[in-house]
Formats: sequence, structure tokens, C-alpha cells
Amino acid sequence: MKSKKLLFPSLMLTTLFILATTTTASSSSPEDEPAYVYLTYASPDPARTINVSWRTDENYVGAVRYDTESQNGAPGAYSYSAEGAGGVTTAKFDGYIHHVELTGLEPDTTYYFICGNSDYGWSEELSFKTAPVEKENIRFVVGGDSRWDARPDHPHPDWPEARDNISKLMASYNPDFVIFIGDYIWSGQEQNGLDTWDNWLGAVFEHWRAPDGRLIPMIPVIGNHEVTYPEPQEYDPMGDASNYYMLFVPSGDKAYYSLNLGPDLHITILDSEFRSTLSDSWNEQMEWLMQDLSEHYDYLWKIAADHRPPLDESGFQREWIPEFDIPHLDLMFSGHEHYYERSHPINLLRNQNLLSSESFESPENGTIYIVSGGWGAPNYDANPHWYSACGPIKDYHFTVIDIYENDMLHFKAVNFENEVIDSFTIQKGIQPQPEEGGEVPILPVAAAVVVIIGVIVIFIYLRR
Repeated sequence: MKSKKLLFPSLMLTTLFILATTTTASSSSPEDEPAYVYLTYASPDPARTINVSWRTDENYVGAVRYDTESQNGAPGAYSYSAEGAGGVTTAKFDGYIHHVELTGLEPDTTYYFICGNSDYGWSEELSFKTAPVEKENIRFVVGGDSRWDARPDHPHPDWPEARDNISKLMASYNPDFVIFIGDYIWSGQEQNGLDTWDNWLGAVFEHWRAPDGRLIPMIPVIGNHEVTYPEPQEYDPMGDASNYYMLFVPSGDKAYYSLNLGPDLHITILDSEFRSTLSDSWNEQMEWLMQDLSEHYDYLWKIAADHRPPLDESGFQREWIPEFDIPHLDLMFSGHEHYYERSHPINLLRNQNLLSSESFESPENGTIYIVSGGWGAPNYDANPHWYSACGPIKDYHFTVIDIYENDMLHFKAVNFENEVIDSFTIQKGIQPQPEEGGEVPILPVAAAVVVIIGVIVIFIYLRR
């Protein structure tokens, strides 16, 4: 009987010890898996480098484990691992952002990865594809202005559905990457209401997925809504745009940069939020721009992107556009205005800075300026400008650019109903010859035969 009486207290003590141990272990190892994951191209060489970022509630040293084969999310099964430097945050951001740069990757290769930490939890297995280095077809999307509008005179009842529907339609086009040209959210320095960075990046994580499931990387561009309001003439990155720089700009870098996609495409990203042409920041970017375009003069395709349309800004007209004209920039993308618009090809330098139709050129000699501010922000009405070739069109939309191996560029603007609202093609280089067994053009061949017969007849006549 005595032993039976002692058994119950002993079991109680054992149970309490197990519960206490379990509670202590769970509190020291909280669940804090990545809330969302996003990918950015910020290196000049996206064929071998990509940035993996995610958000958590707690700060820790995060890692990315990755492989060229799926490992179904088992942390110990991946062949490669890269570690970050710990989470970063600002006084105006709730939570921590982790950045890990993966380097030494194989070009044109699909990688599978997880990110997080063994103590706090890992993400699901995700995937991405690196850019090519060889000449091959490239497809990318450009667009921006997805923000909500807090002003009573700009009602916006279809947000965030408009933004998310555009994102889902964009992903169905299976682009290699997206250049997002600013105004992500209403206030980039605040985390109030529904339109926050968490909301935006969470929607990107959910909707920016290619048909095969891979995450679509972004090339980010700073917009005016990423800077504190009222916006100063020369903003301080860490004081006036701290959240944007924390989220998208590698430590110590600028919001302007460039990168190369394959052997033919050079992309220049500019910061249009330096407003004073007399400031040190403006002059530093101008010097960098001149050097960047000069060093990449021989690229077949050169495009640039910023947030504010240069043709509508006097400082940009005077200083940026002549620099675009010297190496012949092919396309210049901007947002800010919530509509779609395309200019005629323009070369102001060749035409003495005349802001008129006299500056229109062929695509081979002029830059086409495109405004694409229709990713879900409230649409604007506008009248055509002196440079308008198409638009303005008041539609939610994005633009799709295909660069083909045969040196052809095809452009189209697609609205929220998947209708093509504008398109054009630019052909450079020599047209490819028909494949063996393919159709041979009849008229050119017939003309050549007639010329040859004529030469033979003349030759015989002269020999007589």
C-alpha cells in the first residue's frame, strides 16, 4: 500500500518536470518563420548573384540553403548555404528584414532554396532562376504605381484588388524579372493602415510567381512616395527614405545603379527624387550616369528607368536627356503619372533641344519615352503631350518587353483585361536566314533571277 501511495506524487512530479521543460524549450525557440520572401537584382551581374530577403518579428542571423535540385525543404539536404549579417530595421518599421546575397551562381539555372534559421523556423521551399550570359530570348515587365490613395478627392474603392489582379496577370506572362518604377505604397515611411510594406511585400510573395512556381525577381526604383512628405529638394536617404533603403538598397549603396542581362541588354536605374540640380547628390548621380552610359556604349540594347517622366521635368530635360542621346538610349521608362503613354522617338541633342515634333527621329536614332503608372494606383485623366505617339490611356496596366536572339525588340502594353493597348517592334542587325526546309521568300528570289538573266543576256549581246 505504501508503494502505491508514493506512486501518484512521483508521477505528478515527473509530469510537472516534463511540462516545465517543454515550456522552457518552446519559449527559447519561438516560431518566427519568414513572413514573406522577395528577390532583388541589385548586382551588376544577375547571372551569378541574387539577393534573398525576408521579414521576421525577431532579430537573428538568417541563412539561405540552396541547391540546383529540389530537396523538399529539408534544411540539411541542400548543397550550399549562405549566411546574412542579422536583421535590420528602422524606427518607422515594425519587424526585421533579413538580406542574404547569393554569389557564384551558375547562369541560366533554376535554384531551389529555403531561408530562415534553425531555431526560429524555415520558409517553404521556393525557387528562382538566374539570368543568362549567352545570347538568348529575354522577357521582362516594367510598371509601377501600385499605392492606395488617402486623399478624399481621389476615391479608390478597387484597391488592393486592382494591384493584385495586375500582379497575377503579369506573372502569367512568365517574365524573367520586373522593373518596378516606384510608388509602392502611400507612405513609404509609415506602417499605418492597410497600405504598408508588409501588405505590399506579402502580396508580391503571393502573386509574383511564374507558372512553374518560381519567384520573380524585381529591380526596384525609388519613387516620391518612398520619401517623407513634404519631400525635400535633397533628401537624406536614412532620414527621409529609411524604409526604402532598408528594404531594397544594399548597405552603403545608392538608389541608382546598373546591371547587365546577357551580352546585349544594359539597364540603368536612376533616382529622380533628387530635386535640386545644384545639389551634391544631383551632381554625383550625373557623373555616375555619364560614366555608366559611356562604359556600356557598345551594348545592343540600352534602357533606363526612373520614377518621374524626364520630358515633363525641366532639370531632367536639360541634363539627363542629352546624356541619353549621346549613346542612343533605346527606351526610357517612368511612372508617377497614373496612365499609359508612349512618345515618338526623340533626340533633342541632334535637334538643338527643340521641344517639338522637329526632334522626332527613327527608333535607331531617338529614345522612346514610356510612362507606365498603372499597377493599381487610382488612374488619372490627361491630354496628349507634344511628344505623344500613343495615349495617355487611363487603364490599369503593365508593359512587356521581349528581346529576341535575332536582335529584335517587341514591346506591348497590356491592360487589366489582358488586352494589348499599344505595341511596337524595333529590329537591329541582320534578319536571320530561313531555316533549312523553310519557306523561301518568292519575290526576292524572283527578282534575283530576273537580274541574273538580264546580266547574262547583256553579256551575250556584247560578245557578238
